[in-house]
Amino acid sequence: MSSLLGAVHELTGRRPPPTWTHVEKVQRKLGIDNRDAIDAGIRLAVARGWLRSDGDPPTSITLTGEGIRILPPSP
Repeated sequence: MSSLLGAVHELTGRRPPPTWTHVEKVQRKLGIDNRDAIDAGIRLAVARGWLRSDGDPPTSITLTGEGIRILPPSP
């Protein structure tokens, strides 16, 4: 899950929420071919309040304030 959130954070240029990115970009950054696995991770993160998404299946996602707070500190 931290990989998913970290990828969104990187792809949005570490800008504050709501800064959106396309799910396909996140999938490419993570190097995961299985879109169902990405969608399941997004659904879990949305349910926990770490991400917001649009569409079903989602096409774009953004971190929430809570999602930012649980990210490990940047080096």
